[in-house]
Amino acid sequence: MARIMNKPAEVATGPGGRPVAFKWSGGRYRVREVLDYWLEAGRWWERESEKATWRVATVEGGVFELTFEPGGRRWFLYKAYD
Repeated sequence: MARIMNKPAEVATGPGGRPVAFKWSGGRYRVREVLDYWLEAGRWWERESEKATWRVATVEGGVFELTFEPGGRRWFLYKAYD
């Protein structure tokens, strides 16, 4: 099961902008593995920018989706898997 969070997150990145760690809700998570990566065009008709999403597994044992919006230079913790 997954929970949609869509909350701002502080993300540290490595080569190519790949997330390597993130802080969210008082915790710090280290990315163990990138499970998937994709780009979404966004709702261009509402002037929404393209978004990049990484599904990651953490050293701490969780699986999350982190989304980056280049237009606003913002990261979000989009989804947390149980």
